[in-house]
Amino acid sequence: MNKEVLMQGLSGQQVGESKAKYGTNELAKKDTESLWSMFIGAFDDIWIKVLCAALALKVILAVLGIFVPALSGGNDAVEIVSIVIAIALATGFSTLSEYRNTSRSEALQEEYSKTYAKVVRDGKLVNILTSEIVKGDTILIQAGDKVPADGLLFEGKIKVSQAALNGESRDENKAAVTNMDEAESTDYSSQGKVFMGSVVTSGEGYMIATVIGDSSELGKINKSLTDTSEEERKDTSSLKLEGVAAGIGKLGVSAAAIAGILHVVLTLIRADQAITVVSVLLVIAEAVMLMASIVIMAVPEGLPMMNSLVQSMNTESMYKKNILVSHKAAFSDSAYMNVLFSDKTGTITQGNLSLVELITGNGRIIPSYQNKEFIEAITLNNLAKVSAEGKAIGSNNMDRALLTYAIQNGYNDSDNDPDKVEEISGFDSEKKCATVKLKNGLVYWKGATENIIDKVTHYMLPDGEEREFTKADKDKVEEQMHAQAKRTMKLLSVAKISDGKTVLMAVLCLRDNVRTDAVETVQILNDAGIQVVMVTGDAEETAVAIAKEAGILADEKKDVVLTHEEMEKLSDEKLKKVLPNLRVVSRAKPLDKKRLVSLSQQIDNVCGMTGDGVNDAPALKQADIGFAMGDGTAVAQEAGDVVILNNSLTSIKDCVLNSRTMAKSVGKFLIFQLTVNISTLLMNILAPILGWTEPFSIVQILWINLIMDTLAAMAFGGEPILDRYMKEQPAKRTDNILTPYIKSAIGVSAVFITLGSILILENIGGITSWVVPTGCADPGLYEKTFMFAFFIYAIIFNSLNTRSEKYNLLEHIGENKNFILVMGAIFILQTIIIEVGGKVFNTTMLEPKALLVSMALAVLIIPVDLIRKAVIRR
Repeated sequence: MNKEVLMQGLSGQQVGESKAKYGTNELAKKDTESLWSMFIGAFDDIWIKVLCAALALKVILAVLGIFVPALSGGNDAVEIVSIVIAIALATGFSTLSEYRNTSRSEALQEEYSKTYAKVVRDGKLVNILTSEIVKGDTILIQAGDKVPADGLLFEGKIKVSQAALNGESRDENKAAVTNMDEAESTDYSSQGKVFMGSVVTSGEGYMIATVIGDSSELGKINKSLTDTSEEERKDTSSLKLEGVAAGIGKLGVSAAAIAGILHVVLTLIRADQAITVVSVLLVIAEAVMLMASIVIMAVPEGLPMMNSLVQSMNTESMYKKNILVSHKAAFSDSAYMNVLFSDKTGTITQGNLSLVELITGNGRIIPSYQNKEFIEAITLNNLAKVSAEGKAIGSNNMDRALLTYAIQNGYNDSDNDPDKVEEISGFDSEKKCATVKLKNGLVYWKGATENIIDKVTHYMLPDGEEREFTKADKDKVEEQMHAQAKRTMKLLSVAKISDGKTVLMAVLCLRDNVRTDAVETVQILNDAGIQVVMVTGDAEETAVAIAKEAGILADEKKDVVLTHEEMEKLSDEKLKKVLPNLRVVSRAKPLDKKRLVSLSQQIDNVCGMTGDGVNDAPALKQADIGFAMGDGTAVAQEAGDVVILNNSLTSIKDCVLNSRTMAKSVGKFLIFQLTVNISTLLMNILAPILGWTEPFSIVQILWINLIMDTLAAMAFGGEPILDRYMKEQPAKRTDNILTPYIKSAIGVSAVFITLGSILILENIGGITSWVVPTGCADPGLYEKTFMFAFFIYAIIFNSLNTRSEKYNLLEHIGENKNFILVMGAIFILQTIIIEVGGKVFNTTMLEPKALLVSMALAVLIIPVDLIRKAVIRR
């Protein structure tokens, strides 16, 4: 390894040769999915497949109807167009939403990947994109830089944080090597090898890039995340909707079979002419056509569109709340999440050390230290720098915390004379101290208190007075330090050494404060039935203290705290038994997270996981919903389902609340739509028994479909987000989406509408005779119009029952303007249709009396449903 040659860097020709042979340092990207492929992908949805099957069946019947008139339903074209529109709208909403969010995610990744490195080319130092580095490049790395490739340090001495790669919070020392023996090494503890993605915390040096791009350790992890060989766990939302699809399929087939059999039997019984083979075949053909129509009628075409619409609306609103949704299905799973494995740093805590208190040499705690000499001690003995914006940058988090404290207390760069400094030595993990020696012989020292306390002869008070440090003083200081350590404080002493005296200036109490919003958010998540488990690399004592302060650890007798070592000793079966009470995992290693998620999923939990480092990526991918942090690595963001742009636990709570609102909206829509579906099915089964001809005309069926599909999706898609949803326990992964409440709402309303229709068509109690005017030209058409009016008005009034589980049907209705507009428009249009749409809708004009009676009968669905709610609550 020739150092002089390496310091000259590669020539232009050598760069070209290296690029041709080994490629560049650019990491592999997942192929960008085109709008067309996203559209094709939307057809994987179970409901779209059901609709496509229904469409295919309808087209086959329509084609056969050309040759066998008995198979022609007359309304084939209308139904085909209706299903095509439903498929187009559902896939369209889904595709556009996914494309928009993918574009945002790519823009975020592109912005993130625009990092630069200081590379020596042709003997000159140039700033180039890290993706343009080639194998053999010489790179200057300094404090604050991110190592841009795997390579060997051949000049200088640095400390690096490899937390993004291996989760270890401690800094590693790296020193120059003289040979290429470790060029291909994958050992993170290697003396001279540095790895892409790690951060230089102090010092500076020159490295040669030996492994680049996808061959680097970070590149291997990045590529592994695109491996699709593992069987993917189906998202909970899809699982539940597939259950609904199966249930509706069985219901539709059963209803179709009953109706078909009844049609054949009753037609043959009531036949006036002799029964022949031809007549039987024709009746069977009619029954087949009827059965196909009923199966298609049972399919809720609006559900996939409703789901896509609500997801699109929610992901849009989420982006405004610092949440970027990458995978909509996983975002929907937030509604069912009951376990959240959360990082500590930056999510529960602020992610920045700050100097909050100081212990003086006489054992007293003071909030601040305004002494000018103390400010000099913590700024001269410091490798962090003041940025152009006036903030502390570079070095390590301790140095930045001290410099930030000084800046907050009026310090600026001009306050210190750098010429006073003779020698500065950054923090050394072996000596556990950092020193600066001034030209006048004075030494400022900072480091672990236990390394200096036995040498302290004096201590200094904030006013500058120096006193002798006695055994009693030492005992008081150590007592306070012990108490502060229990409060999660990191302790660091500052002293000055001169003329044979070692003067303790102060013991500094630094901490990464719990975020102000974290305590409240943890409580909200607990109330919402979500078990928060803090997974951290910190020591057990620190982790427990922070977990208590954040409200994660509340019951020390019941709640379980495990260290990595303790967890490693537990078998999978034993750990599964511990999981329901687990609250803290300390000294955690990267693979602990994936194991926790995997075992939790095996006991049917829906798991969330937060993470920001490359080491978190496997667990983020494994989780039902992976929350990647906005300032985390690109690999973590790629593996996550949701990117929390502001790193806040509160944003995760917002994600859950929005997702629960979305699940509620889907539930409301199911009640509304399936009530109409089942009412229509019941009427088609009863029609042959009661001797009715078709209850609805072709255009009336289209109008009903329009109401319950497209318009209802718009109406229920904008339901307000209510905080009370966070007081409810999440539904289990294995639970049916059609809860007892939803089933009772559908059943009671469908039976009411069906009985009301029978009441009118059978003229029970003479109600129809009472509203039919004397001398009516077509009483049959009048009674059908009367029934059609009741049917639609009942659906409209039932929408009020549907949108609220409470007795107050109008609660928060003003927050969903779409609902008011859509249902109001349907009510007005229905009235106009009845009065003037006779030719198109096969209706006749109703007199005011009949119109008002149909409304009065329809509004009775409200008290009927209120009684149901009261019974269900009991």
